[in-house]
Amino acid sequence: MTRTLPLRIVLFSLTIVLTSCLKTEFESFEPSQGNADFSNYVAVGNSLTQGYQDGGLHNELGQQESSYPAIIAGQMKLANPSLNFVQPTISGQGSAYMHLVYRNGEIKVIKAYDEDITDNDPEAIHNDIAWETWGDTTKKYNNLGVSGIKLVNCLSGGRNTTLSFNLLQNSLNPNGRFLNFGSETNPITYLDHVKASKATFFTNWLGNNDVLAWSTAGGDDEPVVNDAGISVPGLFLSQLSDLDEFRYKYDSILTAFTNMGAKGVCATLPDVTSIPYFNTVTLEAIGKDVWIKEGADTNIIRKATTKDLLLLTASDQMAKGIGLTQSNPLPHTFALDENEIAIVQNRTNEINSAIRTLVNQHGFALADMNQFMKTLTNTGLTFDGVEFSPKYIEGGVFSLDGVHPNSKGYAIIANEFIRVINQFYGSNIPTVPIGNYRGITFP
Repeated sequence: MTRTLPLRIVLFSLTIVLTSCLKTEFESFEPSQGNADFSNYVAVGNSLTQGYQDGGLHNELGQQESSYPAIIAGQMKLANPSLNFVQPTISGQGSAYMHLVYRNGEIKVIKAYDEDITDNDPEAIHNDIAWETWGDTTKKYNNLGVSGIKLVNCLSGGRNTTLSFNLLQNSLNPNGRFLNFGSETNPITYLDHVKASKATFFTNWLGNNDVLAWSTAGGDDEPVVNDAGISVPGLFLSQLSDLDEFRYKYDSILTAFTNMGAKGVCATLPDVTSIPYFNTVTLEAIGKDVWIKEGADTNIIRKATTKDLLLLTASDQMAKGIGLTQSNPLPHTFALDENEIAIVQNRTNEINSAIRTLVNQHGFALADMNQFMKTLTNTGLTFDGVEFSPKYIEGGVFSLDGVHPNSKGYAIIANEFIRVINQFYGSNIPTVPIGNYRGITFP
């Protein structure tokens, strides 16, 4: 005879089983700091750190709130609830940005409104009115990322010393408006802000602009122009940073963190020539000859070859017919030739070698973003069953400017930092699901 257990016993047994399972799953994940202290996490860097994407600093859909430091901080807080990560977020449309529209049966990229030109698209997005007065210098921030900043401008000395102050002021770089940089006669350097941060833990991804600015200028030393429109002799916005100067100033940043007893992780520079900005406008995609003017001070005009990298901005020029005939060539600032590619790649390798050496000397962790980017370029990466590549728009990682990641891309970067932190410091902070973050917004 089959005996039937009372319902209350069955339910009680089931409760024990479920509780046991839940307890096991919970106990398998215990967030911890390891031998690090996340109570005051500070991020230093440039546009990648600040959460810049689509050619602007904006937050109308939480783009800036998806900066990789903000994502990391959210996960660190699971291990240290006392962490209060403050970053200077922008209101709404911020500094304006690129977006997509559906027009005449096609998806079209619309650039941000530019007050210096007369042929803006009717749907170009303007600066948010709050952008003009954005930046509260009385607050203490954990995210010190400033879009456009070079490592060599973080403290005085070396080449272009007079630019160390000017490049962080409103006139040339409003992205740093949230920090007080003093006056030209009594400047407060970026290094001073690092020293005042009292960080217990940090991430450092400074240095990208030290090679990127020259590359996006087509391998050109773009001069500083004064209010009268005249170039200032000897001063350049896009000059490749001197290696010795870079090494000395990078060491100064790490020494500041070492002196305050902080622990942290630094990142190498990716090969900028591998990003969509340099690999989207190709001869194959154009399907016709492209003519390039060789340099600023030469009359040599030649056909582009597959060894040249045409900048993403070259597409705007060719839409106007520039570069499609020998008589109307593409200016040299819209292409990197074979020699310029070798120059920037060599300088990137030299800087990364210096970073690795200094990080090792100071005993910090290293996130090799150069190698990480090579993997993305060569084989692609798969997260949560979704494949990602560096392909423009379709690859799922980069935003519309072809340089900066979208929110999914920043989540991927955050996870790599988290992996390195866990491995090096014995911490246990979880990565984030990439699918929880936005990619490019389609119309």
